[in-house]
Amino acid sequence: MTNHTPKVWIIAASDSAGASGIQADLATLRGLEVHGGVALTAVTAQNSQEVLSINPVATAVLRDQLRALRADGDAVAIKIGLLTDAEQVDVLREFLCAYSGLVVLDPVLGSSTGAGFGMSVAALKSLLPYVDVVTPNIPEAEQLADRRISSPADMLSAAVRLRELGAKGVWLKGGHLGLGEQCLDLVWLSEQPYWFAQPRLSVRHHRGTGCTLASALAAFVARGESLLDAAALANAYVKQGLRQGYAIGPGPGPIARQGWPSLMTDFPRITDRLDWLDYAAFPDCGASSLGLYPVVDSVEWLRKLLPLGIDTCQLRIKSNDLTLLEGAISEAAKLGRQYGCRLFINDHWRLAIKHGAYGVHLGQEDIADADLNAIRDAGLRLGVSTHGDFEWARAATIQPSYIAIGAIFPTQTKEVRIVGLEKLARWVALLQDHYPLTAIGGINLSNMDVILKTGVDSVAVVSAITQAPDLRDAVTNLSRKLLKGWE
Repeated sequence: MTNHTPKVWIIAASDSAGASGIQADLATLRGLEVHGGVALTAVTAQNSQEVLSINPVATAVLRDQLRALRADGDAVAIKIGLLTDAEQVDVLREFLCAYSGLVVLDPVLGSSTGAGFGMSVAALKSLLPYVDVVTPNIPEAEQLADRRISSPADMLSAAVRLRELGAKGVWLKGGHLGLGEQCLDLVWLSEQPYWFAQPRLSVRHHRGTGCTLASALAAFVARGESLLDAAALANAYVKQGLRQGYAIGPGPGPIARQGWPSLMTDFPRITDRLDWLDYAAFPDCGASSLGLYPVVDSVEWLRKLLPLGIDTCQLRIKSNDLTLLEGAISEAAKLGRQYGCRLFINDHWRLAIKHGAYGVHLGQEDIADADLNAIRDAGLRLGVSTHGDFEWARAATIQPSYIAIGAIFPTQTKEVRIVGLEKLARWVALLQDHYPLTAIGGINLSNMDVILKTGVDSVAVVSAITQAPDLRDAVTNLSRKLLKGWE
């Protein structure tokens, strides 16, 4: 850790067994290189089999702990766990009024061993307007929203109610819902809700999952991730831990708390609509890498490029002129077939289908609006742009033909979200055995070496082609650099 280690405050109870509570929270933070400060709300006596006692901290002592934490400067995020009474909630409301960071509330109303903690539901409700994300399980959400939850539709209704009660974001964990082999969480942290789907794991050691999820969410935000990216990472972190839980006694033990998720299969399938979970995979792009992948804005560029041996290309025309688009995409599709080029049409999927293009490339904002079944049924390939863990997991849910990652560097063509090399390398390690990948954004001959060192084997280029003094030399030199990187 460095002197700039991000900081998260944990406001929760101690678990003498070390399976949940502040012990689980601090282990999670440490594994993600985040410093944890603590304000203790209670000391519990428990083991793997039962909770023997809950011993609340005096209100004055809680207030002093919070005052002491604040004296060292605010944390990036706060995770709140077990609160024992309305007086503690009052102290927290007062404290949070002067706090501007992320607040995550895990509304603990009982333990996984079956013990109730006696916390007033009404008091917890009064805290909701002060939190950014509340993370109830099904029984907790039923009490907070005052309604029965027995289906995904009920989950959505309960989340609406929790937002009406003041919560800015809701993560409703659906593990208690009987949905067969699938666990569904409803994650509503932005303008629209999403479903996070995971296969149900049959594991004995699962103590502290709720604590760990909430503290991981806070930790990933503290590490600089957006809230939705942090949610995807936190979900994968918990699944990683469930796979590696361990015994501490005769009863169920804790999940493991380790570092950043390292397997794609630990990440959730993220969907706008539940029918996405039933989608079949799109056709693949063949055995060869996507390689050098120019992105151009006119048919004229295709006429120059394709005779030079380019076998993957994208036509990206930003125009609403339907006559222009119709003619350009029709001609582009013919050129693609003539030269055996894997030609992708950006955005305009209807025209791509009509004129028999090789494939379509869609941005994140276009996935929900496009008729994905129509694209697949027409035999077209699909590429999807991604900029973070949430977006690539959402893209992977619909099983595209390839995934584009970027922007790696600033570009001359438009304002972009910069991903950078460190994240590119992490995503290549996660995804390269599952999907063809291409890196995009500000890539040229001078920086291709560092791109290729991440393990990615395809680069999408714009200005490196369209602003080159000599097009043939540019294609030759970029292609050679790629081949050298593959050696």
